Amino acid sequence: MPDVSATPRLGKQAQKTLVAREKIINAVISLINDGGFGAASSSRIARKAGFTWGAVQHHFGSKEDILAAILDQSHQRFTELMSAEGFAGGSLKKRVDDFVDRMWQHYQSDLYVATLEILLAMRKNPVQSSDTQLQQQSSSHAHTMQEWFSDSSLSDDELLEALIYTHTFLTGLMIEQVFEGEIQNEEAHLNRIKRSMLLMLRGKRLLG
Repeated sequence: MPDVSATPRLGKQAQKTLVAREKIINAVISLINDGGFGAASSSRIARKAGFTWGAVQHHFGSKEDILAAILDQSHQRFTELMSAEGFAGGSLKKRVDDFVDRMWQHYQSDLYVATLEILLAMRKNPVQSSDTQLQQQSSSHAHTMQEWFSDSSLSDDELLEALIYTHTFLTGLMIEQVFEGEIQNEEAHLNRIKRSMLLMLRGKRLLG
């Protein structure tokens, strides 16, 4: 739990703004999870959040700004969840197991499902991120890998490659879960990606 006493108190108007923005973001996430990206129309977003569309625009400016905020929130949640603070440590194998389990926890969330829907729907007209934001995200991911696997001899680029490989695999599993409702042999699939990541962190090439 965050230390509330250490958090600056917001004024009433700032609190109302924060609550309103959260309602709007949660409305979009819920609409996308229930009916896909197309279900998150301007009118439905406003109705679900309990505002007029004009009020929604007051808080975000445009629908694209809401989508960008969701992508930012997803990255932030992932970074917080994957923080090495307080993790148990142990052998490289145990850390890989814990790391993949934490990733999978995030990838099964409504927030990540909505994030993927947004990225797929907007792939021809993507929500723009500045070069600085992209560099910061890449740096953040590299730092996370360094924290968890500081004893690995891999370079930052190689650590990121292991993370991207794992990300791709888990995203595929999540998509299967969305379409099929459940994943056959889920534990076996997760164990395979854990073994693959362990081999990569030990500097061994995967077959193929």
